[in-house]
Amino acid sequence: MTRILGILSLSMVLAAQLAPVVAVAQQAPVSPAQQKFRDDLKAAVLNGSITIPQLKDLQANAEILKAYKAEQRPGAPVDLITPWSAVSKMKAVIASVKPPDRGKLEQDLFMMMAAKQAESASTETTSDPGKKLGKDIFGAVMRGKPTEAQVKSLQDSLNQLQSIKTSQERPLQKLMAMKQAKSSIEQTMNAGDFRTQDRQAVLDDLNSLGPGGGRNRS
Repeated sequence: MTRILGILSLSMVLAAQLAPVVAVAQQAPVSPAQQKFRDDLKAAVLNGSITIPQLKDLQANAEILKAYKAEQRPGAPVDLITPWSAVSKMKAVIASVKPPDRGKLEQDLFMMMAAKQAESASTETTSDPGKKLGKDIFGAVMRGKPTEAQVKSLQDSLNQLQSIKTSQERPLQKLMAMKQAKSSIEQTMNAGDFRTQDRQAVLDDLNSLGPGGGRNRS
């Protein structure tokens, strides 16, 4: 009986710690993918598969992603490092959860990112190939396993492409800068650990930006 009470007590403490983690999702309409993640996270708490420090880490990084989204402004410098770092830490936390809840949470996180990408694509109203490139690179980074250096390289290249739009340089200089940025993105995508379909989407986007770099590779 003492052991049972101890387990129930721990579950209650963990459940209390879980509340702030899911609060972000409760403040907005919850998608089916988000709801499943919340349900599986609660189950992991009750199963004793996740610890209080792990829950706090998930909460902290969820708050980082929330703040990142709120701070996004059209034309602002591209920041891939912040969301990539937060998502990477969340993946690491979930990877340390005890099985079988670990596998469920890993799949839930992947499905949430996939659903978010699909939602973003369906609500996209512009045909701007540069904007689509940015979205596809973002999705590839979040779902893949690139290094920090590779993420920083992609971030720098996207900011370089963005700066070309307002640059006062001559057309030839702009063309050379675009080719350099596109080539850098292509090299990083081919070298990094990305999903095949995400890599191909980015390379296709590079082709849409015009000649130079971004050659289609299978």
